[in-house]
Amino acid sequence: MKTKSKQNIISVLIPDGESHILLYVVNCLAQIKHIDIYVMSNTKYHPMRYSRYIKKFTYYAETSSDLDWIENINKEVKRHSIDVVMPIFESRIKTLIQYRSKIIQQDQLGLLSNIEDYETAFNKNKLTKHLEANQIPYAKCTLVTSFADLDKVNGLKFPVIIKPVEGYGGGQGIFKFDSKDELLAHFKKYPMIYNNIVQEYVQGYDIDCSVLCKDGQILAYTIQKGNMIGTHQFSPQFGVQFQYNKKLIDTVKHIMKSLNWSGVAHLDMRYDAHTDQYKAIEINTRFWVSLEASLLAGVNFPYLYCLSSLDKEFIAPEYKVIDFLNLKGLIKQIKKDKRFIVKFNFIRNNTPLKYSLSDPIPTIYKWIWRTKNILKSKINK
Repeated sequence: MKTKSKQNIISVLIPDGESHILLYVVNCLAQIKHIDIYVMSNTKYHPMRYSRYIKKFTYYAETSSDLDWIENINKEVKRHSIDVVMPIFESRIKTLIQYRSKIIQQDQLGLLSNIEDYETAFNKNKLTKHLEANQIPYAKCTLVTSFADLDKVNGLKFPVIIKPVEGYGGGQGIFKFDSKDELLAHFKKYPMIYNNIVQEYVQGYDIDCSVLCKDGQILAYTIQKGNMIGTHQFSPQFGVQFQYNKKLIDTVKHIMKSLNWSGVAHLDMRYDAHTDQYKAIEINTRFWVSLEASLLAGVNFPYLYCLSSLDKEFIAPEYKVIDFLNLKGLIKQIKKDKRFIVKFNFIRNNTPLKYSLSDPIPTIYKWIWRTKNILKSKINK
């Protein structure tokens, strides 16, 4: 078992604090009194630098050397007697997996998968092949790396969607086409600057599953279905409803076991109305923007990640079946129905507003920074 810090304090180092996910992770960890949060970042004036919940925010200039980044982690681990090193975003999770042997204090590393399984889950084309090989329901697709490859789509049923093979979260780079002519017209107009997969569009609805795993076993999970569309069809939802679904979680268990997954993941699933199956669309191999939703439902994924990384057992939490609105969703709902503003219990218990109010300086800094940039852009026009 790993050694705890003095006085039962758990010291956590987030080594990729430049990520936009940092806000949600910190808000979750801040709910636990016996956690000290340390952050490394290559963004000097990140809004979260001013969070009252972060014990120490350390800036290191960005470097092209992954080994330099690893050495900085070693410095911080030694300097602050870190118990858990917890990367939160894909690129740096992958780097830490690749160079894990360079971490001096191996016991302080959080849960990580091996590089082969991580790349399989991260790469949408590799994931599809893996799902097919393991007889897990999936959406049929083909890899497209050049305009000439578009002949491969003849084996797919339209409508289809295109998406980057790796990265570009938040719905970026995803488009839907009802015919091959529409697809060809898109690629004639826009250059193919990255590899894509063309995937059959599953007729049904989206439903997601967030998990924490160790050696392929699910330690905690939540299932949530969108109930308020985001900025566009493929972007994160402004609102979700938590629910239980045995058929879906059985499929997810099969997926995570087949990947021998360790760590967190957020699975984008889709219910196929024609086959009555839940199909895996992609896996976000990192923490996710709806962490606060899971927290309000009763599952604190970052904290449970720390416990499991320290080999501490816990009973899998049962989450509440609730509706959740993020701040954009809350504003949208109030604009739609002004009377919603007096639903104090819902706003307090089903939105992240209380987290912003309890740690307001990062939000104020972010607002000032955005306002200055907007004014600057208008002046330069």
